[in-house]
Amino acid sequence: MDSGDFFLASFCRTFLCCLLIAGCGPDDSAEVPCRCTEETDPELFPHCGDLSSEQTTDTTNPFATRIPECPSGERLPLLEPIRATFVLINIRKAFEGFSPIQYMDQLTEDFVFVPDVVDMELYPEVYQPPDNYDPDRDTVWTRGQERRFAVNLIDQKRFQKIEFTRWYDLSKDEHILSEDGLREIFIFPYEVEFTEPPQDGQVKSIQVKGRMEVAMVTSTVENPVWVLQRWQDFGDPASAKRSWTELRGEFSP
Repeated sequence: MDSGDFFLASFCRTFLCCLLIAGCGPDDSAEVPCRCTEETDPELFPHCGDLSSEQTTDTTNPFATRIPECPSGERLPLLEPIRATFVLINIRKAFEGFSPIQYMDQLTEDFVFVPDVVDMELYPEVYQPPDNYDPDRDTVWTRGQERRFAVNLIDQKRFQKIEFTRWYDLSKDEHILSEDGLREIFIFPYEVEFTEPPQDGQVKSIQVKGRMEVAMVTSTVENPVWVLQRWQDFGDPASAKRSWTELRGEFSP
């Protein structure tokens, strides 16, 4: 390789690196986007906002593998999920701290949400229940839908504050442990308020209230790592407030 070719090759490598670095920041004008991962903060990198789209790297393309991963941004100080109750605490913190990514970290890959049977009928186009729907048999909401819902809802542009006024209380609520110790079920009332940014001096909020049953699982009791596998919702027909089922119906993309 003569000096001219060497200079050209060096220039190309430098230019490529500059493009990759420039594309991995919050600036929407960047020419080359960084590669989205589960850890990417969609607030900082809007092109990663749709967590339902799987962005894979073509390993046969040497240039594709050089695209850097987007920085994850500042993460909330959540608890290590060594206890099932810690997952419930982390879910509340992830909502209140506006971290949809860390909320999704608390769920299993086969996570399912079981909507309230009555409230589900308000959003048939979202849940699309089959004929003779049976909540113990039929799955109408999976992890992919939950990811899209979390990104839509846990958004500081949409809400200025999320506050859990009633959540799991160890001293009051029902807790069922399986015989093998690998599954724990929690049954408790919930009440959450989502406060919108003020508009024309007015502050509006969305309030949800009801009862829920969640199942936590772990693969081992020796060094447990708990995750939420199943979330079943029961609305409060005596309340004018929405249920988690209605909220998912409203904020489903």
